[in-house]
Amino acid sequence: MASLRTPLYREFLTPALHRRFSSAALITLVVCYAEAVLIADKSSRTRTTASPFETFTRYLFRLNTLQTVVWYLFSAWWFGEIYIWSVPESANLGLVAAGKAWERKQLNERSVYLRKVFLMLAILQSGLHLYYNYDSVTLPVTQVETDASPGKPPKQVHPIFQMKALLPSLSREIGIRAVGMAVFGPIVYALFIRRAAWSFHSYIAALLRDVPASQLSYIPPYHYSLIFRSLTSSAFLISLWEFSNTIFSAYLTQEPMKREQPLTSSSKDPNASLLNGLKAKREIIRTFAFCELALITQRFPVRRKAIFADIDRPTGSAWNQIMTLCLGNILAIRNRIAEFHHPNTKSVAPPQQTFIESLPSISSAPVRQENIFSSARTPATTREKIESSFGSIAKSYGQSPQPVKPLRFLESQRAEGEKYLGVARQKLLTQGQQESSSSSGLLAQYNAYLIRFLRSPFGRPFRRTFKRRVCAVVLGSPFSELSPIIDSVNTLTTLAVASLTEDIYGRVAKDVPLLIQAFVSVIQSVEGFVGSLPAHWTDVEFSDSDRRAEEVDLVVGSMKAGLKEMVDAFGKYATELGLSERDIKAARRVAGVEGDE
Repeated sequence: MASLRTPLYREFLTPALHRRFSSAALITLVVCYAEAVLIADKSSRTRTTASPFETFTRYLFRLNTLQTVVWYLFSAWWFGEIYIWSVPESANLGLVAAGKAWERKQLNERSVYLRKVFLMLAILQSGLHLYYNYDSVTLPVTQVETDASPGKPPKQVHPIFQMKALLPSLSREIGIRAVGMAVFGPIVYALFIRRAAWSFHSYIAALLRDVPASQLSYIPPYHYSLIFRSLTSSAFLISLWEFSNTIFSAYLTQEPMKREQPLTSSSKDPNASLLNGLKAKREIIRTFAFCELALITQRFPVRRKAIFADIDRPTGSAWNQIMTLCLGNILAIRNRIAEFHHPNTKSVAPPQQTFIESLPSISSAPVRQENIFSSARTPATTREKIESSFGSIAKSYGQSPQPVKPLRFLESQRAEGEKYLGVARQKLLTQGQQESSSSSGLLAQYNAYLIRFLRSPFGRPFRRTFKRRVCAVVLGSPFSELSPIIDSVNTLTTLAVASLTEDIYGRVAKDVPLLIQAFVSVIQSVEGFVGSLPAHWTDVEFSDSDRRAEEVDLVVGSMKAGLKEMVDAFGKYATELGLSERDIKAARRVAGVEGDE
């Protein structure tokens, strides 16, 4: 009988993401339609770097950055054209200025200004999009739920209710940006954009509407009606962008569930599909797979028992594969810390034989063929006399056993100049000015100005803060592995504790010492790293109270909680598992429960 093909994990994840995408797109379409009606009545994973400047330099010239800016510009242009087409003629936003029938056609700068407002908004919004990393999809991090009621997982907050909770903050941000554009937009337009925009639109108007070229007016068309219309239309456009980004993030960060069951429940081989997702190369697939694995081990006892009973796979039992993958995420923390302290030196390639081209000939005279060790003949021509005189000088310097010194007259001039300079410095400068003009004083002034700059808001992007540096090492760089790490810790803890009653083959118990030792080792590495890492010199506002990072604390706290759960569950079987009383005490001490029994 032919064996059935094992469905891949992405075959379950992709339809779920498509359903969420369709729901978000439908809601966004409703909002777009409502705004179109209003317009017609009145006339669209976390980065970890040491500093914001490093993030800027690393992602500025990437294709994704260019795509983000281009799509924002396209959406702003499309919105502007639809908006100007939808408003009534009384708004006077046509490409050609409204005038008398006998007046010649002229470009309407009101429409030019409004179009440039939308493009300025696109550049501003794309900058905020990249700075706050709107593209990241961060799944909610869950803690160990060993006491959760089986079969009754907690209800997720629906994206609509998430939007309702975020509505006040979104409205505030939209209002601030729209008002800011209404205030500063005319200034930026007049100083930097106006002439180029007028020339460009004059060329377009001449092609499309046969509008003759005309001179730019000295006074921009800043009527109160145009400023108010730019304010309202900017609010509409920013609302579309912000609402779309927020609703898509809310839908795509839902737990990998379908009808209150894990995504792989409908697979003919759920464990194989899940393992396929855990081994995927794409980070988003791996992240959702580890999240589903953590949910299965905590909330679905039937699936959890199926993992323990799955022992006859060609690539190893399901438990061994899951343990290897989860421990890989956890032990990678220790490896990154070790690599930070002892970076791998690049292997030096063995020297290869190189061929060096000879230098160009200095003299055009032919090479002498006679014996060079014989006594030189007396120079006869003028050229030979000059060569002989310069050659003797060069030989005297080259064959001298003492270091070559400058010419005597240069030494005397230098000494005399230093003497006069010292006298002038003593007569014209005070003692403090003399100290500040010295090399050490100039260096101190430079350092003081640099520290003052770093303390200012302009120097904030250049600070390599302690928190960012710790997160980049512990959680990985350039993207954080926080969610897979927490899910791996929760998975191993829950499976280890549940194996006491559900692992009928007893395969998990023999690996518990390895899990405890791994947890202890990683916790000690992280705590030692956080406690000993010196602050960078650019972190001018660092204090001892800043020697922490919330994301790293979350990882350490989850590992300590999991270590305590395993020690409490397997402490009575320590001897049978090969753990000494000393190992158990050390694990309790690392977990912070040395007084508990």
